[in-house]
Amino acid sequence: MGNKETERAAITHVMALERAAGRDPKDVRTSGLPYDVESPPRLIEVKAFSRSARSVPFPLEHRQVLAAKANPEHYYLYVVDNLADHDGAEVGVRILHGEVLLAMIERTQPQVTYWPTFKASEYDQAERLQ
Repeated sequence: MGNKETERAAITHVMALERAAGRDPKDVRTSGLPYDVESPPRLIEVKAFSRSARSVPFPLEHRQVLAAKANPEHYYLYVVDNLADHDGAEVGVRILHGEVLLAMIERTQPQVTYWPTFKASEYDQAERLQ
């Protein structure tokens, strides 16, 4: 399962769980918000893992950290793991928010990461090893 498939499976799983809990979730990944699912009153950032997320670091963007700090009551982080399990029996969701999420953020050393776009013309002209 690739990254896009893993993320899609996680979002689908979270949306189903939110509906089962009586909330009305909306996938807002393409809206530019610092979270993936809006499920009032929850604002949910989803982190997806094909295997176990136990003891594994995960990235939070600066804007996600700011959103969690600004709204700790409603900002949630859902860690969905074991998505590669073919029958879905082992898929798990761990929910982090409030003081627990804030404590995790506070003990983390921020790192700057650059995400340059590999433009088509640059890709086409780049040296290629075969």
